Amino acid sequence: MIKTLLTLMLLVGALLTACGDGDGVQTQQPDAASAPEPAPAPVGRIDRSDVGPAQVISLSLKELDLPAGADQVTPSGAVSDALLKDGQLRFSTPGDTGEDQEAAFEIRSGATTSVRHLLLRSPRPTVVEAYEHTPGKFPPRPELTVEGLGPDNALTGAPLTFRVKGLSAPDLKERSRGEIAVSTAERAYNLLVKLDDFWSFNPEDSSLSISGPAMQQILGMLPKGDFELALNLSSRANGKEFTAVYYTRVMKADARLSGKLLSQQGDPVSSLAGRKVLLEGIHTRMRAVAVLDANGAFAFERVLPDVYFLTLSDLDYPNAIRISFPIYEDSTQAQVSMVVPPGLGVDTGAKTAAKRTPSGSLAARSSVTQDGKGPAARSVPATKRSAPSAPLSAEGVDRAVFSATAVEQDQPVNKKIDFKVPVGTESVGVKITVFAEESLFYPIMSMAEMRQLAEKRLQSGERPPKKRKYNDSWSYSVVGLPDTQLSASGVISEVRRYDIQGRMTKTMCVDVAKQTKNAALSISGSVGATNIGDDLLPITTTVELTLECRKLKSSSAKIEVSSAKFLSPNKNSKPVISPKNIGDGTEGNLAGLYLSIPKGSSDNTNTIPLEINYSPADANITEVNLGINGLISGSTGGIPPAFSTVNLLTQNHTSTPGQIKFPGISLPIFPDQVTREREKVAITVRLKGSVGGVEVRSDPAAGGRVAFSDGRNEFKPLYLAGEVEGLSGQRYGPRDNGGDSWATARTIEKLLASPYPFNDISSQHVTQTSAGGSILEHKGHSDGQQIDMRYADGQGGYSEALGGANNGEYIKQLIYAAASEVKNNITPKPKLKALQDWILKNRTMLAFEARHQKTRIIYIGDSFIEEALVHGKFPSASAAGPVDIPGWGAWTDKPRNVRSEREHLHHWHLSFSDEKV
Repeated sequence: MIKTLLTLMLLVGALLTACGDGDGVQTQQPDAASAPEPAPAPVGRIDRSDVGPAQVISLSLKELDLPAGADQVTPSGAVSDALLKDGQLRFSTPGDTGEDQEAAFEIRSGATTSVRHLLLRSPRPTVVEAYEHTPGKFPPRPELTVEGLGPDNALTGAPLTFRVKGLSAPDLKERSRGEIAVSTAERAYNLLVKLDDFWSFNPEDSSLSISGPAMQQILGMLPKGDFELALNLSSRANGKEFTAVYYTRVMKADARLSGKLLSQQGDPVSSLAGRKVLLEGIHTRMRAVAVLDANGAFAFERVLPDVYFLTLSDLDYPNAIRISFPIYEDSTQAQVSMVVPPGLGVDTGAKTAAKRTPSGSLAARSSVTQDGKGPAARSVPATKRSAPSAPLSAEGVDRAVFSATAVEQDQPVNKKIDFKVPVGTESVGVKITVFAEESLFYPIMSMAEMRQLAEKRLQSGERPPKKRKYNDSWSYSVVGLPDTQLSASGVISEVRRYDIQGRMTKTMCVDVAKQTKNAALSISGSVGATNIGDDLLPITTTVELTLECRKLKSSSAKIEVSSAKFLSPNKNSKPVISPKNIGDGTEGNLAGLYLSIPKGSSDNTNTIPLEINYSPADANITEVNLGINGLISGSTGGIPPAFSTVNLLTQNHTSTPGQIKFPGISLPIFPDQVTREREKVAITVRLKGSVGGVEVRSDPAAGGRVAFSDGRNEFKPLYLAGEVEGLSGQRYGPRDNGGDSWATARTIEKLLASPYPFNDISSQHVTQTSAGGSILEHKGHSDGQQIDMRYADGQGGYSEALGGANNGEYIKQLIYAAASEVKNNITPKPKLKALQDWILKNRTMLAFEARHQKTRIIYIGDSFIEEALVHGKFPSASAAGPVDIPGWGAWTDKPRNVRSEREHLHHWHLSFSDEKV
């Protein structure tokens, strides 16, 4: 209901206002009185996983299959401002509401109208979800409401009440559990609070409540951060069985972020009242929007510790005014000044109009303080801390370099891009470099050395270096080039594996002949960097612009891969590689990019779209190869990829000058893949062909790293467990086309070390339905780290019957037969003895697995499985009635991450994290 009302409000807002963030925002309102009855507009969807809340987005009209001459756009739904410019659809998105949001764009080109719909997925959903193993198989669980949570599901100390709609269950308190847990670097499941120690039961409405004083006590037990709140509710009242698992994300945060927009002279920017600033957290995925007041001030409440990017929403200069800064764990008040460079379309106010920027003052120096204090002074002078950066080559009339270097801790540095392309210029080259000097201090290893290190850590129990939360950050935005999106930001952990010298490089050659035919072309934007945290070495972001790049490339006779992307959804409209239903560490899928790496034979059941852009555009491409190389924590990589000899051009594709598109490729068999990679891998494209009659090939070290559509380029490899020697005999159940047991290397190692028969794990390339569930008919199972397995049979093995076959019917027969022996006092009692052994073996097995540091969650069956295994009772419908099973009582020390749920009578489910090692 809230989502529906919000969508209606935004639709009404889009019709009532034509205001936007940029001067040229074209929010065209329909004229019902004069417009003729139009033909139905072609409707399509914008499938972009990298588009989310609180962002300024630029999308190529060409890639959206829209005419380059489109001249009007009308946004509706979640988006209220949009602009068509430079061959792009530009728009800004609202803040995260905790729910997915829908937007639509009506785009006109003369008399032609097209409509594009866009789904903005919430990166931090606040909905309370009921766990469903197979969505749609059964009627949905009744709704659980949680009263007392603040905005963004913040725990505020107010009383909490949990109520299941329509449920009357006087025994709910005795049979239910609740907890707050978190996934940490040490343990995949870390219990923080047992909610059932604090709640009370209200028999009038079967609600469970936690008082205000008890919530204050709970808040004192929690650190700052995100957590999972989970309830495993169970009742057998009124002759009805009810068992359900509900979960949602909650957080504890008390930091307030406030700031101001300032001119370079330090005066408040007062001309932007009503405009928006966008906040994006790198690790927390917080996405929020604030509105500037008349003094250029803004504020965000309840901000979690993280590295953040703050962006002024401006569609004429998208992402050009952006800074980055940290908010530390102990901060309660953070203040940031965001300096607006002149010349980016912003009136910095009358006070500054008469002032002139001193010559040479080109870098905009923003600042941040935590609780009124700047960063602590370093004991090592800046001149001695950093190794000298490689000198930039001299600029000329046909070349310009714009560079921002951040040395001082936590002080954002930005530099404006201002470049004039003369009349008659045919092409402009862009080279973007991010250089993080501290990356040079990470060891460079060969592939053999990397594997030796991984084996040593595995044998010794040594953990890889912890991933740092506070890393140096970088950003760039190049504005004005036609049909070209050149805007990105990130942290140096994303840079380390691009290049053995700690560099990330992107090159592009753009045709500007049409734009410069009669007038010069202005290119603007900015580069930015922030040296964050406690490391001492600087970070530099550089944009180099060069005229007539095509002439230079043609004369050099070489091929360069300017970009290569795996796309989603695939040709069957199914999302691939990146799971949609992401949990918060314990429930749901683990975030990441997952690629199924074939070992035995290449399979084309579930393929991946691939798009390659190269230069020069007139090169004759005759061969396209893919290569793979492993990455390991603590290493920059730098290992040459092992390339397959399979020419992808033998697969279905389309070619245009400078671009090759594959609607769906089958990954080839890669050479030298004797072992399964435990860590992430990189995929690289290599092109072969000729330029000007000269045979050439692209240099993988200079470009060709394949990224996903959202820019991430590290993939978790999955291997088909059912084909692994030693596991084929453990596989049970039918097989799905394309494979249904795709697993990470550590999942396979887990199975090899265990006797458990297993069934579904993940589909090929974690292919999903449009709703986000696995095509294997599971809501989860899209990260290669979730396994369905048989129960122990109580006889020393895992045989089919008492392992759960036929939906647990044989286990049920054993329980009911044992109940008859007890009721009739039969001597001896062989069925009771078999049941006692079954309970013992399964409690022992589940407790062992649940307490492992990698285990996130375990699901077992409800109904008779729950009664016997958890409560130690016979079912009420049995001959003995709901009495204790002799020799067994309730499982009082059952691990909290073992939960009962329907659809698990024939197997138990294990979710673990091989990242938590």
